[in-house]
Amino acid sequence: MSDLDNSLKNAPRSTSFRGPASLYVVGRSLRGWYEDWFQQFLFNFLTTLGWATILLGPPMLFAMYEAAHERVRGRGIELYDFFRAARHHARASWTWALVNLLVGVVIGVNVLFYWQWARPWSIFLATLFFFAGLFWAMIQMYVIPYYMAQKTPSLKLAHKNAALTFLAAPGYTGLLFFLTLLLYLLSLFFILPWILAFPAWAVLLGAQAVQDRLQAYGVEM
Repeated sequence: MSDLDNSLKNAPRSTSFRGPASLYVVGRSLRGWYEDWFQQFLFNFLTTLGWATILLGPPMLFAMYEAAHERVRGRGIELYDFFRAARHHARASWTWALVNLLVGVVIGVNVLFYWQWARPWSIFLATLFFFAGLFWAMIQMYVIPYYMAQKTPSLKLAHKNAALTFLAAPGYTGLLFFLTLLLYLLSLFFILPWILAFPAWAVLLGAQAVQDRLQAYGVEM
């Protein structure tokens, strides 16, 4: 993973925004979902049911990311492998979920606390915490895919590499994040896209984005 650190730190700033690369990632993820639509629908449905139980939500999400990791590398997993992955990643997935819950609460409380004072200094601090939360949300698009790509999985290292990827390619990351956010809002409004496709496609998008960055920086994992 040291190779990844060095590649990201030494990435040229002039290529941080790569529109065509972003569109390529979107196209590849959509194609990946379409070519395997029934299994993606099945994994999507099982993960939605898992989140309905709360307890099974994070493990099912990690299982979906493992399936996406295999998919973008030209492989696939069966239903048995999906449940095996959920069991295997249960501890890591709940660690990830609890960390995100804690960060979300800290960010939310600080934004509301400082905003209510309505002073220049407090508005500045509220804005600072807001953008810190936005940064955290953006790097989550990469965290689990990096975790899945590691030979020795580590959430700490996955977060570090996700942050470095954002810093090396903020435009690339921002475009993919806001596109995902837009489709997320639309899917909640229309409901059916959420049930049929959206989470599975968003997971594939994250996995494809990390794969694209690893190839762009010449890193083997």
